[in-house]
Amino acid sequence: MNLTDYGFTPAMMPENESGTPARVISVYRERYELVCEHGPVYGVLKPAVYFHNGAESIPAVGDFVLINYNPYGDSQITKTLERKSFFSRRDPTPGRGEQAVAANFDYVFIMQSLNDDFNIRRLERYVTLAWQSGGIPVVILNKADLAGDCSDKVRAAEKVARNAAVYAISVKTGYGFDALSEYLKPRKTIVLLGSSGVGKSSFVNALAGRDIMAVNEIREADSKGRHTTTHRQLIMLDSGAMVIDTPGMRELGMWDVSKGLGEAFDDVERWLGRCKFSDCRHQTEPGCAVREAIMSGELPRGRWESYLKLKQEARYADDKAGYLQEKKRWEKNISKYHRQMQGNDMRHRHADAGHRHTARADHRDAGMVGRQTACLDYRNTACHESFTCKVCGELVVREGAGTQHRNHCPKCLSSLHVDNEPGDRASLCRGIMDPIGVWVRKNGEWAIIHRCRECGVLSSNRIAADDNPALLMSIAVRPLASPPFPLAQLEQDFSKR
Repeated sequence: MNLTDYGFTPAMMPENESGTPARVISVYRERYELVCEHGPVYGVLKPAVYFHNGAESIPAVGDFVLINYNPYGDSQITKTLERKSFFSRRDPTPGRGEQAVAANFDYVFIMQSLNDDFNIRRLERYVTLAWQSGGIPVVILNKADLAGDCSDKVRAAEKVARNAAVYAISVKTGYGFDALSEYLKPRKTIVLLGSSGVGKSSFVNALAGRDIMAVNEIREADSKGRHTTTHRQLIMLDSGAMVIDTPGMRELGMWDVSKGLGEAFDDVERWLGRCKFSDCRHQTEPGCAVREAIMSGELPRGRWESYLKLKQEARYADDKAGYLQEKKRWEKNISKYHRQMQGNDMRHRHADAGHRHTARADHRDAGMVGRQTACLDYRNTACHESFTCKVCGELVVREGAGTQHRNHCPKCLSSLHVDNEPGDRASLCRGIMDPIGVWVRKNGEWAIIHRCRECGVLSSNRIAADDNPALLMSIAVRPLASPPFPLAQLEQDFSKR
């Protein structure tokens, strides 16, 4: 057997190293299936190299390794050769850190189906992981035969996949497979990435032209399926290309994805570094290039939110303990500051409301509004604070609201985005929230729908007893001023009855 057919080149052989080069094609717990110049063999790790000093990376499917060949039993794996690409996750064994699950591939086929599995946010995540891995992402949208006109979904995938090619295919009918021939070249390796039910095993069978992998039926109710692959494996196709299919792909984590984010979100990162202040948090600071791009429509808000979410996930995966410690410190500071505010409230309850507000305003001007306000927590405690409306300048006090909580201005009905959950005061957005609608609760009570100017989040706030009734009515009837249908059509409908 010629190992060059599996992608090996003499340049991969390190200097001053002895042993027989081989490639890992399957992993069964502590036992490895390999191919080398002697044909298919099995191997185990040399403990002194891999476990005692920990100098070598544990092999994964697709890795090239050196072995001490044993024609009578399991060969011994002595070294993992340098990788050109790999996917990794957190090792299930405590203390071992990162674990590769597939290595040395050229392309990452990111598979989604064009029915219920199609998910743009998940696609963004997979594309980021693919760029970070060192492979070239290719988006494969399966089940085109079930989707009808799939052009909208293809365009949506092209927008978030950015520099990656997108193909709509059907494993069942063979539609779109001709376009994939450029990737199925000899000595090229493809790794599959996708959730259960997208048809990865059926896709491999279609590429191979025969049933070499078991296929499970998906549930008709939600188009979900089970992972058919029960172990990691590399499959050689008749074309000379290789495919890696692995159940570990569903457990991939966001490690250091600086490169992946830069490739997958180049439309986002182009705005970073353009702000007026070098330490801009892209929240409420003046001269923020990111916020201006979002407001102008040059940067879709959803892309920015996805970028922040993936960066946060990467931070958690990279340092879980540190992340949790910081979160614990934050929660302790919230509790501490809440106790301080309760004490201050008892001492100054009879102080002039305007004086207290002026002091708070001065405190905000000192740049403390984000940290101090975020530490307040009114989920289980009444809010007695007064404030000046940021929109109309009205001094708003608790008296007259009819409730123990004052969350918007009764004159213009505007509010501020200070909560992630009602009363937690944990949001750092601080954007102005405009009243955009009114809805009626089950008990008949009215509530105002607010939308944040900065981040677009929606919230619902019950009306207060002293709210401006004329403005409430104008907001409530606003949809009737411009109905989504011609009024003449309404007259025709009534005349037919």
